This record gives sequence, C-alpha cells and structure tokens, in this order.
Amino acid sequence: MIALTRSPRAPRYSLSEAVKYVSRIYEGVHRSPVDAITAYQLMGFAGKSGTSATALGSVRQFGLVDGVGDRTRVSDLAMRILEPASPEELHGALQDALSQPAVFRAIMERFEGRIPSANEPIRAFLIRDMGFSKQGAEDCISALRTSIKQLGDVPSEIREAANQDGETFIGEIGNNPAEQRREHPLASREVIRLPLTKDCYVELRFEGPVTTNAVDNLIKHIDLMRSVWADEQ
Repeated sequence: MIALTRSPRAPRYSLSEAVKYVSRIYEGVHRSPVDAITAYQLMGFAGKSGTSATALGSVRQFGLVDGVGDRTRVSDLAMRILEPASPEELHGALQDALSQPAVFRAIMERFEGRIPSANEPIRAFLIRDMGFSKQGAEDCISALRTSIKQLGDVPSEIREAANQDGETFIGEIGNNPAEQRREHPLASREVIRLPLTKDCYVELRFEGPVTTNAVDNLIKHIDLMRSVWADEQ
C-alpha cells in the first residue's frame, strides 16, 4: 500500500474569504479567546470537519487569528483590517496579510517578486522543491492568484465577501454617505500621465493625503501586481 504524502501548509481559501471568516468571529466574540469548535460555529460551520478546519487554517495562515486550541482569538493584524484607522492602514494590513503564508513568501522569493503568468513554473516549484501534491499545488496557486487579484480593489472586494450573507463590512470608513462622498482637495488635482514605454503609459490620480506610507503601499502594490499586469517576455 502506497502512503499518500500530505502537501505542506498553504491557504486553501483566498485572502478575501479569510477576512470574511475572521469578521464573523469578531462579530460574535470580538477579541475574546475561544476554542476551535466555537470558532468553527462562529464562522458558519456546524462543527469540526475537514472543510471547517481548512477554513480556519487559512485564516490562521494569513495571520488573522492568534493562539491555538481554546486560546484562538482575533489577531492585531486582523484588527487593522476590521477596524482600520484609515484606508491607507487597511491597504497596508491586507498586503501584510498576503505576505504571511510561508509558501507565498517562498514563491515570491523563487520568482524574485514577479510571479509567472503561466501556472507551470509555479506548479513545478511547489511539487519538486516544496513537496506539494499536484492537487495541493493547484489549490495553492489558485489561492495566491485570487488573493493578488482581490488586492487590486481592496475595499469593494472585501465588502462583497463580507456582505454575501447580509453582513456589514466592518472596515467601512464612516457611516454617513455624505461624509463618504466628501473628497479631499487632492482628489480634484489633474491626472498624472506617465509614459512607461513607447506603447504604454499609466495615469495616476490620488484621493486623500499623499503620505509617505501611502506611497510605500503603492510601491508594494505594484510589486505584487506586476505578474498579473505584465506579459511574459
């Protein structure tokens, strides 16, 4: 009888889904520690099963909960996502969460931050170097690509995930629609058009204070997204 080899730990759910699950825990008990069974139930599962354990494992790997057993609680990183002080903090926290899974970091390092548009090189790396099964590699690649795409439009993606069951997006800034529509003076500045190559240009328009942290997050976001935007050369 041939023993089946388990793949290394990797999120099976995307970042948006993990945020949805941790938001349910937060809504139920805030930051109080709970046991795993209670966490499963708060997340919407009947109890312990392969699916619920996989979901909580993904939440844990993104750094959104701390502790194990009966000391499982919403993490500081999750609080920066669920109760952000600013849109800039929300974006930065989501980027930090995306870099938490060790396998995601390994992929980024292997391909020097530029993830191939094709799955084959990543799959080969995961199977041959990291010890993944074929299905485990496919699941890992899917979770990574989906999370990167979701990060391209963070507020709406996370709101959609949280609202699937009629929940309110915890990270919403302000409750007054008029206040949400009010623009910072920088929002009315002209669009900055930058040539990148002979056939490619980019347009930038900033809304809100352009802080050093905001610029740093923009650079991080570009690094994460270039494998999605750029064609293979």
